[in-house]
Amino acid sequence: MRELPLYKIRDLAFESGRSVYNIQQLANLVGRSKEITTVYFNRLVERKMAARLLRGKISFSDNDFIIATQLVEPSYISLDSALLFHEITNQVPAQIQCATPVNSIQFLEHGIVYHKIHPKLFFGYQRYRIEKSYIFVADPEKALIDGYYFNMYTIDDLLSMSENMDFTEVRKQIANYDGRGGKKLKEALALLAKKNY
Repeated sequence: MRELPLYKIRDLAFESGRSVYNIQQLANLVGRSKEITTVYFNRLVERKMAARLLRGKISFSDNDFIIATQLVEPSYISLDSALLFHEITNQVPAQIQCATPVNSIQFLEHGIVYHKIHPKLFFGYQRYRIEKSYIFVADPEKALIDGYYFNMYTIDDLLSMSENMDFTEVRKQIANYDGRGGKKLKEALALLAKKNY
């Protein structure tokens, strides 16, 4: 089987729309064994055609939001990072803040923090195309509710930042949620509904 040029592998990655790969994902992309792909994997990093993020993961993009979305899956960008993306705040958080139903984890060397959220609260985000790839970002309403769920925002924060927001969809989704923090979220959403009438 002919050896694949590194630029061809990079181009295949760009064409796929994905930017962050582990060895198995790259092997699937190029149609080679994991052993052969490991050699390509290391060469791509050596030639600076990709950056090593962690052991066994590389990125063809240096965009922090792309890396944050694709490094831990499933996840979406939320909290202050999402509010910044939506231009609701101009404060740049120290780390990119994400929500995931998997486990809370920090990659401080990459400036990314993942907060564990209950799987039933893993909703309220959209996919955005960016730099030949994609990111997942919470809707503004969900970013605020996530912040309240994680005890990062107070009810006063919610009331002051929720101008012109519509929590109808979030309220519907949370109506049947009885997990941790469910009562608190429902009370906050009831307050927000009164404010908007």
